Amino acid sequence: MVDELFCQKCGRLKTRCICRKETVRQRNLELLKKVGFRKQLVPIFNTEDEIVIYKVFQPFNENPTENLDFLPSRLRIALESRGIKRLYPFQKEAMKMLIDGKNVVITAPTGFGKTEAFVIPLLEKVSKGGKALVFYPTKALARDQEVKIKQYASSVGLTAVRFDGDSGQVERRLVFSGKADVVLTNPDMVDYHLRNTPAFRHFCRELTFIAVDELHTYTGILGSNMHYLVKRLSRFADFQVACASATLSNAKEFAEELFDREFIHVNGEHRKAVLYLIARYTPSIYSTIRDIVSALRGRKIIVFGNSYKSVETINLVLRRAGIRSAIHKSGLPKEVRREVEEKFRNGELNVVVATPTLELGIDVGDVDVVISELVPYSQMQQRIGRAGRKGQESVGVIILREEDSISTYYRNNPDEYFRDEASGYVERFNEEIMKYQILSMCIEKPLRLEEAEPFTQILSELEDRGLVVRREGMYFPTVHGIEFARNFSMRGIGESVKMYSDGKLVGERTLPIAIKELFPGSIIIHNGVRYRSQELDLSRLRAELVRIDEGNEITDPLYTTIPRIVDVETEISEPVNAIYCTLEITIIVHGYIERNVFDRERKSICYLDEPVSYTFRTKGMIFSAPFPEPEDYEDYYAGSFHALEHVLIETTDAITGGGSREMGGISVPEGDIFIYDATAGGSGLSKLLFKRLKRAFEIAYSILKSCNCGRVDGCPRCTYSYQCGNNNQPLNRIGALNIAEKVLKGERRRTDWKKYGEVVEFRYFP
Repeated sequence: MVDELFCQKCGRLKTRCICRKETVRQRNLELLKKVGFRKQLVPIFNTEDEIVIYKVFQPFNENPTENLDFLPSRLRIALESRGIKRLYPFQKEAMKMLIDGKNVVITAPTGFGKTEAFVIPLLEKVSKGGKALVFYPTKALARDQEVKIKQYASSVGLTAVRFDGDSGQVERRLVFSGKADVVLTNPDMVDYHLRNTPAFRHFCRELTFIAVDELHTYTGILGSNMHYLVKRLSRFADFQVACASATLSNAKEFAEELFDREFIHVNGEHRKAVLYLIARYTPSIYSTIRDIVSALRGRKIIVFGNSYKSVETINLVLRRAGIRSAIHKSGLPKEVRREVEEKFRNGELNVVVATPTLELGIDVGDVDVVISELVPYSQMQQRIGRAGRKGQESVGVIILREEDSISTYYRNNPDEYFRDEASGYVERFNEEIMKYQILSMCIEKPLRLEEAEPFTQILSELEDRGLVVRREGMYFPTVHGIEFARNFSMRGIGESVKMYSDGKLVGERTLPIAIKELFPGSIIIHNGVRYRSQELDLSRLRAELVRIDEGNEITDPLYTTIPRIVDVETEISEPVNAIYCTLEITIIVHGYIERNVFDRERKSICYLDEPVSYTFRTKGMIFSAPFPEPEDYEDYYAGSFHALEHVLIETTDAITGGGSREMGGISVPEGDIFIYDATAGGSGLSKLLFKRLKRAFEIAYSILKSCNCGRVDGCPRCTYSYQCGNNNQPLNRIGALNIAEKVLKGERRRTDWKKYGEVVEFRYFP
């Protein structure tokens, strides 16, 4: 089997041999000619990277067909004033449902008028009395929609204002005085003023309608906070809810989980122009992106990375290749982001490397090509939606990493890529979030006992900490509680470590991720600059960094993770006996690996003089896997369970729409496997995986069985994890495959979770 991995002509590994590269290049060009030759695609196909997917999507339903007769005349005039004389069928359906008083979640591609679908009914409702809030996840997006919505509102005699951190005194007075009818805002602004500004609470008493755009952004922590923010608003008024998204395979389910009310789902499927979707399977994502961008010089290109680290690295690689590019990500000053948007829009800049911030509907003008790290198909559609907005042909390129299990899975099963879609997820019972949110309720309006009943445990803790006091059948905040709430952020929970270099604040990282990135000796890239951490002081929440101008090294932590089960929430018996629970996780970083940032080649292993540790609570699952059939390998059982843990976490990218980097895992040689949210309090990601565990085992089995590495321990295409805190040791692919096969055949063990109620002596493999 191992012999089959080598080329019989040149003797090299088949994945590296010159013979194969030339064969692949010719095959790619033949595929281009067969499916449909396009001159602009030649640079993408003329490569030694294997083309896994090449599909041409023709326009469909590109023109609106429905008349406006069903709308009141003033709303017809409002639409016609912006040149809209017909609607898409989904717009008409959504408008009718909303005007009829239903809660509606709308899904449709970018650029097809989702805004009109909820704004027109909103105006109809508000014109009869009441107020409305329109939530956008970012100030930039609200600013983009401001002119259009103000024009619609004024045409029916209503006043719309943008209300965020950049708003002036005029806008604020209109809101606080109640003279504004429609308020474009964001969750952070509403959270702050609902808790701190009585005049804003008075405005909220008149709410009859709220709209939430870009619904897919409200996953995880922001989604948990949004759930409670809407609950807080509902204490002041009874209102209707509309929400919209270009993605989400579980739109109705997610909207109902997020807002705790019933929804009708209205879906529109459209495409304005020809789209070429290409997936390249490559050993080096960074050199591939560099080569594509270089070959397409002069075209407007957005490159999407899935994390801060990948975005920083891609931008560094492009700049070193002489390509003028810029970064667009959250965390950068708003002036920097706006400058990048403006330069890209007017053509001063042709290449932008972005996190999902540019997936949203921010106007960045014409885009020709979108290149992206692997994301689910529905999310890729959202990203590609940034291109071809003017009706021109557009190109989307997905980069599949050769040394990645899910990329390899899609390489072997390309049709599955179009099956696995992005899903929304939220953890409504994140206890860390609940503390702040329930406290906020008490600050805004004393919490009555009947309202408090679902939150008795949280309120008891708030009382014990002196943050609330019970009096006359209600809960009131204390002075200490009001001060405590000032530290709250809708975007994250948990403590943040401030990063300083030469005495200047250069950034921050939220715990627990900070301990894996800022331990003494670590090297990170931040805003295009490489830094080494000299000191991490968790008592002061401060890291001292020194700038590094030479070298290509970054670091990966070596760490141990210890779980303790705090509370059990629910249990399933299929495909394994799994428990979803609250966990206390202790991370102990004891060393690190230095790697080359571009090819991840290991340079050295170092150990800390003093390990650093951090403990936090989160949500996750535990299950006891069946033992594999006995084999004579070292650390066989430990390696088998450890490998299975790795590959199950990697399936998250297909099962839940991404997020494997936001999850952690632990296995023990006795067969118990933990998978948890790597955020304080929990994000809901592990819960979504918990609900889809059978599908996860099916994908894991396929990955383990189809990998042709021939190695007992596996390889980066099946069992290795870039996040492993134990340097991917021990691992056993043979045993993991046997376990997955047994699970799918119905074999299972009872999970004895109670032994993890206290920290006990086990060997843990993260």
